Amino acid sequence: MKPLKLTMRAFGPYAGETVIDFEKLQGRHLFLICGPTGAGKTTILDAMCYALYGKTSGDRTGEKMRSDYADSSERTEVIFDFMLGDKTYRATRSPAQMVDKKRGSGQTLAAMQASLSELEDGKEINTLRTGIEEAAGKLIGLNADQFCQVILLPQGDFRKLLVAKADEREAILKQLFKTQRFSEFKDRLKDRLDAKVREKMEKQTREDQILSTAGAADEKQLASIVEEAEKSLQEAVETTRKQEKESNEFREVYQKKTALMGHFTELDKALKQDAALKNEEGRMKEMEASLSLIRSARELAPYFDQLDGITREGRQEAQKLKTAKADMETYARLNETLEKRIQELDAMKEKREEERKTALKMQDLVPKAKLYGAAVQALKNAQNALSRAEEETKRLQASAEAARKARDAQKEKADAVRKSYIDGQAFLLAERLEDGVPCPVCGAIHHPAPARGGDNVAKAEDVERAQKEYERASAAYDRANDTKEKHSTGAYAKAMSDHAKADAQMKTLEEIPEAYRDPKFLEMESTRLLTDIRKWEQDKETAAVQLRKAGADLSASQAACRNAEERREELVKKYRETESVLKEASDKAGFQSLDECKEWYKKKDTEESVRKTLEQYRADRKSTEERIKAEEQETAGKERPDMLELNEKSKALQDQLKKASERAAALKERTETLQKAVSDARAIEKELEDLRKEEGLIRGLYDLTSGKKTRITLERYVLGTLLDDVANAANLRLLSMSRRRYSLHRMTDESGLGKGGLSLEVSDSFTGRSRPANTLSGGETFLASLSLALGLADVVQSRQGGVRLDTMFIDEGFGTLDPDSLNSAMNTLIDLQNTGRMVGIISHVPELEERIDARLRVTPAEKGSKAEFEIID
Repeated sequence: MKPLKLTMRAFGPYAGETVIDFEKLQGRHLFLICGPTGAGKTTILDAMCYALYGKTSGDRTGEKMRSDYADSSERTEVIFDFMLGDKTYRATRSPAQMVDKKRGSGQTLAAMQASLSELEDGKEINTLRTGIEEAAGKLIGLNADQFCQVILLPQGDFRKLLVAKADEREAILKQLFKTQRFSEFKDRLKDRLDAKVREKMEKQTREDQILSTAGAADEKQLASIVEEAEKSLQEAVETTRKQEKESNEFREVYQKKTALMGHFTELDKALKQDAALKNEEGRMKEMEASLSLIRSARELAPYFDQLDGITREGRQEAQKLKTAKADMETYARLNETLEKRIQELDAMKEKREEERKTALKMQDLVPKAKLYGAAVQALKNAQNALSRAEEETKRLQASAEAARKARDAQKEKADAVRKSYIDGQAFLLAERLEDGVPCPVCGAIHHPAPARGGDNVAKAEDVERAQKEYERASAAYDRANDTKEKHSTGAYAKAMSDHAKADAQMKTLEEIPEAYRDPKFLEMESTRLLTDIRKWEQDKETAAVQLRKAGADLSASQAACRNAEERREELVKKYRETESVLKEASDKAGFQSLDECKEWYKKKDTEESVRKTLEQYRADRKSTEERIKAEEQETAGKERPDMLELNEKSKALQDQLKKASERAAALKERTETLQKAVSDARAIEKELEDLRKEEGLIRGLYDLTSGKKTRITLERYVLGTLLDDVANAANLRLLSMSRRRYSLHRMTDESGLGKGGLSLEVSDSFTGRSRPANTLSGGETFLASLSLALGLADVVQSRQGGVRLDTMFIDEGFGTLDPDSLNSAMNTLIDLQNTGRMVGIISHVPELEERIDARLRVTPAEKGSKAEFEIID
């Protein structure tokens, strides 16, 4: 993963929108993220992690990352564009937060939103809005915790990968190297083994069922049972063959007797049918006579057709006459109705003219009515304003009077305090008076009545306080009096003036009649009257048009009535003439009367059926006579067979043959079943032998891959080999940075068997011993962790095309290094530029800022931090 652009809005110490464009590095792969403590350097890493996984590299949630500097109208959001291989993606996320309402005042809670999209020409495609964390994990190849252990090394957590437990390191290596295929291979072997065991048990059960069904305990007994069944089958087949021979010989005799009996039966049927046909001979002669009369009447069809046509036309003319008479009555009533309607409308003419004048008058009064309504409202407003002004005057007068009384009361109080103070001063002088000594006030040497003091003698500060209270009361009175006077000459005077103007305007409009003072009523009523007048005019015109049309329709219906009556008379005459001609023709044809002729003509449709009946009768007579002759020849000199006796014997032979055949078939089926059981049992036994061999082979492979003996699974074995490669790659840098002292190795002799040797230890060339990684000092741990992270990235890049660890962020840790170690670490990181891997370092170490020419400087301010790239040429 390689970052392209990070946009933060109201996130952490960044109040507004802060955009970090990593393409400004211009091909540089090592850069420093620098700035004061608390400025927001780590927040940049938090923003990347939050956009992808919904959590920060520390313990803070997205809701806690909202900027304290942000305005309430700004929404907290992080947008992270990054590249994987040759594809570009965008992760966007905003936490649940209180935002300003779009309508009205106040705030509302906005839900958390997140999306993950592929970018194509800067446009988002294939956007996901649910399951973003899982999708990001599959895309990058790491979950959130693994991302912080491998790519983003948070402050204080850079050592996690180095000192992680074997299980934690196993999860990271599985994810990065996709070794689950080895575990899946083991699982598939287990599934195949289970399947073979189940198949073997099923076949064994099937074999047992076959033997049990056959009634045998084993294959030898089954063979003996088959031999006995074959012998019984041979005997049953021989018995069936004898029964078939006897049955066939009788069948020949039976068939001949059955055929002879058929001739006797047919002879009986033919004789019976011949007698029935002879009984129908009289009726057939009558049908021949009827057929002759029908044909004679049918020859007069043209006359009948002509009469039918005249009759149909007569009915049509009768209907026309009926319709014309109904139309005459309808149009006559309509004429009468329309004439009355026109008379009624003419009678309303004078009323409509009066309404027209009234409507025009109303329209003229609309402007004045509108002024009247406004004047009424203005007078009402003026009266209300005057009432309020009078009430305010009374209130201000009362307030001024109260202030005056308060002022006077304070004046009396101040005078009393002043008098008490003066009396107190006299008492003080009196205390120092002596007879014979002149008074300092009057000079007298005798003091007959010196002033006497009390318990509550006022002091100078009491006098000053009372005087100030009096001055405040006096000022309050002056303000209240001024307010009253201003109101009297201002608002009150204006209210009086406005009321007088409104009252004068009202008097000029009192001449408008009370009923016409509402302008809306005038407009609606005048419109209604004019509408009624226009409708009246339209009704008159419509009635006149309808009257003219009704008169024309009446004349047309009268003419149609006359035409129909004339045509009806012509048809009656024509019908009588045609009927006379038909009478003459029927007499010539031999009919007794015209009615008789008509009756036979009505039966013309039965001519064909009568003819066919006669022809069929003649054919049946001839056919029956021929059948009698033929059957008499077949039965001549022969005795009628006793079919009852023959049938009973036939049935007995068939039952015997059926029983023999059924027994042979049953024995054959049992024999075949037993033979098949032998074949199936032998085949299953052969299959069981093959299954036992396959099961043994698969079980051996499964025991090997599941670590039954070694207690190390195939996947853990592969992971151990990969961890060796990672440690070797890490040592290429660790040896250099530790001046050939430290190297990382996989612990193969672990106390916990089955862990597969996924723990790491550090070999110290100075002592010649190995020890756990968590015993290293802070600076040594940092160098080892950095080496391990870089080595892991190298091995993943070389072995896994789907996971690309081409970016790393390191938050602090360089401050624990001595100058030589720092120099070694920097040389290692600088060498990474040749591999194309990007490394971002967060640090306060001054030497790093001097040596790294690409810096992302974070600057704090009163209203939020800023972050900008500095490229030193």
